[in-house]
Amino acid sequence: LVLNSLPDQDLVFQVEKITPVSVAREGLNYFRVEARLQEPSERLRPGMEGYGKVVIDRRQLAWIWTHEMIDWVYLWAWKWLP
Repeated sequence: LVLNSLPDQDLVFQVEKITPVSVAREGLNYFRVEARLQEPSERLRPGMEGYGKVVIDRRQLAWIWTHEMIDWVYLWAWKWLP
């Protein structure tokens, strides 16, 4: 996270909640994200704005499309096989 008023200080955060409803603004969709700073700074004040980047795992497209079905097959086999 980089705040507009503190551009020289990078703040590390962990996402705790993402709202399932987006807000359309200027042709883009925005989601409200709640996060916790890992090392809070005493220089932070209410109302500060900035930009954050979220790093996520990379997944193969085939895994994204099929993992729910594969999980279901595993559970079905576990339930019916001795």
